[in-house]
Amino acid sequence: MKWAKSILVLVIFLGLLGLAPASRAQTSTAELLKRIEELSRELESLKKQLAEMKEAQEEQLAVQEENTEFLEEVKNNMGKFKIWGDIRTRVDSTRAKVATSYWSYFNGIYYDSTLHRMIPMIDMTDPGHGQPTKGYKENDTLWTNRMRLNFKVKPTEDTVVKVRLAYYKIWGMSDDYVSPELFPSMDNNFTFGVRPSDSRLYVDRAYFNWTNIGGLPIWVSLGRRPTTHGVPSHIREGLERREASPAGINIDIPFDGATIGYQYSWPWTGRIRFCYGRGFESGFKMPIDRAKDDIDFYGFVWDVIDEPERNMLFVIQLFKAEGVMDFPEGTWFMSKLGPGYVTTNNNLGDIYEIGATWLHKVDIPALGLEGVDYFVSFGLSITDPDQIGAMPVAVYDGTDYNTDFMYYSLLGGFSLGDPSAVDTSTHTGWAVYLGTRVPLPWVPGAKLGLEYNYGSKWWMPFMVATDDIYINKLATRGHVAEVYWIQDLAAGEALSDYAKVFLRVGFQYFWFNYSGSGSWLGEPHEINELDDMGMMGPENPQMFVPLKHMYNLYLSLELFF
Repeated sequence: MKWAKSILVLVIFLGLLGLAPASRAQTSTAELLKRIEELSRELESLKKQLAEMKEAQEEQLAVQEENTEFLEEVKNNMGKFKIWGDIRTRVDSTRAKVATSYWSYFNGIYYDSTLHRMIPMIDMTDPGHGQPTKGYKENDTLWTNRMRLNFKVKPTEDTVVKVRLAYYKIWGMSDDYVSPELFPSMDNNFTFGVRPSDSRLYVDRAYFNWTNIGGLPIWVSLGRRPTTHGVPSHIREGLERREASPAGINIDIPFDGATIGYQYSWPWTGRIRFCYGRGFESGFKMPIDRAKDDIDFYGFVWDVIDEPERNMLFVIQLFKAEGVMDFPEGTWFMSKLGPGYVTTNNNLGDIYEIGATWLHKVDIPALGLEGVDYFVSFGLSITDPDQIGAMPVAVYDGTDYNTDFMYYSLLGGFSLGDPSAVDTSTHTGWAVYLGTRVPLPWVPGAKLGLEYNYGSKWWMPFMVATDDIYINKLATRGHVAEVYWIQDLAAGEALSDYAKVFLRVGFQYFWFNYSGSGSWLGEPHEINELDDMGMMGPENPQMFVPLKHMYNLYLSLELFF
């Protein structure tokens, strides 16, 4: 290096001065001064180079320190933070057979100057209430996009935060107004993120867990609960692990609440949870148009056996919804009324849910099959009304409008002007859900699924979220059969542990035995009896068109990341 050469020259020069004084004496003064000047310049250059080297070394050390801090920060946070998700595009083609003509109460909006509010209008002379509607309703193609982002953060050893944001949208729409009078279409606290809406990201789940409390296998959890797409619905959705705490036979609805749980490991691994949730906040008890009491959920979910290593899961659950509302507060879509804001007016009674689900994965060597999933679910619902709700309506008799009240209760039918005609009996319904998913060894990456479910006349689960576009099939009062094919797609080497790309195609057949599937308002009627009766009148109104059959073919391309 230059500075080393300069030092060497200086040393040699000084040595020459000391070792050869006679010769130096003969050197002229001018030459000596010239050489001293040259050495001075070299020394200045050396000082400059040393300063530059020192500055470069300091900069390098600073960069190394910054890189070390950055790598430590990345390492620190990557151990605590995870993000994953899925995105899909799906198309459904649906055809539904209407069983009979029907009589519906609502066909307009009327401004009541006494109540100073808009109220539903009933035109008793409108032939549209009972016009023949037999035949088929069709929707050739309905496209949807859905994206879900999951976040998991572990700030301390015994705490974890979990969040899911969801975007779910029908192509060309900004709401769920696609099945007027056929199925409930609405936007409210129970639908955001799990039913089609606009292009915004909604908070589907957001909760935190505190585990190992007091050194015991006890935990608490608070926030917007993971109560949608419960076991075993993840099987037909192409997943390997459950996505929710409760089983899907009774409940598929998001809500805000809390859980306290206990985990045990003898004689097998399992856990038991006590759950609480708030379904509606009534606020101050002054407004006359809001429910007088809060609506709360209570329940137990017991994972009697939960052993992923042995591919076994057995869940028992019991829920109570106390003071169930008539209408969830939000936007309601009805063809005759159009989109309109509704609020919870009345507390009608309680609904109890009991369920049990067994899920298992087995090998069948005799058939050359490995990793075959199968499940059995059984559900029971008890609807116990204790109040009769009342809604002001404007009745047009052909000459004038008169304000009257329509009365109703849980599964008690409707009565115009006569509360005594509303049924307040307790009704018990039941449902069964069976299915299997079979990997096909002769078709790489293929799985064949078969499912069947049945719901009785008074079956009343809590179903809002759904992988089905119009109605959660488990809410059906009648039969549903489904066959689907899942095909993994070759999309290159997986760059993430969550990476998965597959195509899912399926066919569903709905055979409705009773009207009003999924709704706790209105009395269920046997479809065949309604068909035989022909045109129905005001003595037997329906909220939704009574369907007899429905066929749905769907195709979905899904990417997990």
